[in-house]
Amino acid sequence: MNEFPRIETREVNAEEIPELAGFLSIFTVPVLVLFADGKEILREARFVHVDEFKRKIEKIYTGFYS
Repeated sequence: MNEFPRIETREVNAEEIPELAGFLSIFTVPVLVLFADGKEILREARFVHVDEFKRKIEKIYTGFYS
């Protein structure tokens, strides 16, 4: 995520905060969720292919910040 300095990241353990997992409808881990302007715009869960996830973020990042 260092390549995308305008994106803030947070890590949350869903087992420690089950209310958040319920609120975000998280049923499996790991889950990567990207929000923009308070709306979910990307979600990858369980088997996350890092290269594919990065390509998706690049596309969104370029469109959002250009």
